[in-house]
Amino acid sequence: MNVSRTVFVCLLALLATGSPAAPLPIFETLVAREIADDGKLLQYYGSRGFRPIWTADSPEGHQRLSVLFETLEAAPSHGLPYGQIQSDELRSLLAAATTQSRRAIAEVRATRIYLTVAEALAAGAINPKSVDSSISRTRPIPATEYLLDGLFTDDPASFVLQLAPMNANYAGLRKRLQRLEALLVNGGWGSKVDVREIGRDMSGQPVVQLRNRLIRMGYLRNSASTDYNDALMFAVKRFEVEHGLDPDGLADRLTIEAINVEPWERRQQVLAALERARWKNFPLGIQHVLVNLPDFRASIIRDGKPVFESRVVVGKTRPDLQTPEFSDVMTHMIVNPTWWLPRSISTGEILPKLKQDPMAEPQLVIFEPETGNLISRTELDFSEFTASNFPFEMRQPPGPDNALGRVKFMFPNKFNVYLHDTPWRALFERQMRSFSHGCIRVHRAHDLARFLLGMQSDRPDTLFEVLLATGDEFRIDLEEPLPLHITYQTVWVDHDGRTNFRTDIYGRDQLIYGQLVKAGLDAGLLSN
Repeated sequence: MNVSRTVFVCLLALLATGSPAAPLPIFETLVAREIADDGKLLQYYGSRGFRPIWTADSPEGHQRLSVLFETLEAAPSHGLPYGQIQSDELRSLLAAATTQSRRAIAEVRATRIYLTVAEALAAGAINPKSVDSSISRTRPIPATEYLLDGLFTDDPASFVLQLAPMNANYAGLRKRLQRLEALLVNGGWGSKVDVREIGRDMSGQPVVQLRNRLIRMGYLRNSASTDYNDALMFAVKRFEVEHGLDPDGLADRLTIEAINVEPWERRQQVLAALERARWKNFPLGIQHVLVNLPDFRASIIRDGKPVFESRVVVGKTRPDLQTPEFSDVMTHMIVNPTWWLPRSISTGEILPKLKQDPMAEPQLVIFEPETGNLISRTELDFSEFTASNFPFEMRQPPGPDNALGRVKFMFPNKFNVYLHDTPWRALFERQMRSFSHGCIRVHRAHDLARFLLGMQSDRPDTLFEVLLATGDEFRIDLEEPLPLHITYQTVWVDHDGRTNFRTDIYGRDQLIYGQLVKAGLDAGLLSN
């Protein structure tokens, strides 16, 4: 049976409103036709009789439209790929809305533009999972009804402003973006330092380059000195603190490399950081664990401030060994853990050693996965096995030399990633600490265990030491499981208001920036 488009739209309107009604007026019918393929918009508009949100000739309609244009104008200051193009498009549609049909087109387009930018403010402009498979996050997009209902509050402008993350870090990142873009327009930080390192006994042109660049960066007052004096050394220390470097005041290779990073590169980092902040625009927990991979640091945050901190070692830069990003809940810890080797390690790293020497890695136990029966190394010819046909598994019993150390912290996840102790302490002294197979090694693992036990025991030190002394594997459930967030922040504003920068160790910031550009971010002349 053929049904006319108008009758079909009326039927849709009936379904949306849930009750019989008189035929819709022409404009409302045309709006219904425009959104006939969009169930969410059809339901919302239908619930209000398909009356206009933006194109009503009323003070309220004009106010909502003004808020939309203000939001589009402000979008670039959030690092969002929207703004002038959408604003110009909408103004053209509104100017051409001299018929009911064109007005309906402008009405629906305004709604779709608003929802796009509102969702981006609240939850980011791009899908995290489309950037990299190691980023396991879902955009926290508010419901369509919530976003549209907010336009009918007493202060729709405030409603829209508060969709974005409302914290000091996000506000600070926006200010940093503004300053960087102003700086780029005015010539950046000047000439780079053209030597690999500068010693205390140096003077002349390299010191002048270093001095001038730090002055432009705001770390040093104007000076005419050509010597590496105390003022310059103090400025270098300040720079090193804010860039995660050893704050010795000596301009070594890593410090010079960080000083030579150009402002357009820092701008790209800030743009990526703003997008990541929107991906995490949800309650993180009054108290939670935060692991920042590029900072090589794990913290427990309470009421927005760190109450525990430790250096960590994270996954190597090789794509298959990088530590992923996700949020979960820490539920328990295991004292004196057994290390169950992943197959990638047992076949990729241990098996080649056993082919050379069957007695290699004697701390590892080989067993049949189905029965658990132990396998004698002397009864095997390891040369017969490959990564694809090796039928056994391996584990390392608890002990002081266990690869997981004496304690691990569990938050069951699909990546089989966790925090753990380690017997290999020297790596914590490195500035760049990406050496693991993906799990996170904690420098102060024992202190972390005591801290967590202190939340549920009057004698956490004694309890932990007694359990360690048994040598037996023991699970301790957390009475109050802690939200845990493994993040990747190469730039952030700390609780003291300082902007901190770190190296994009896995190149993920560049991937995010590239996606933002594809989505419409105007790179302009500021990115090269």
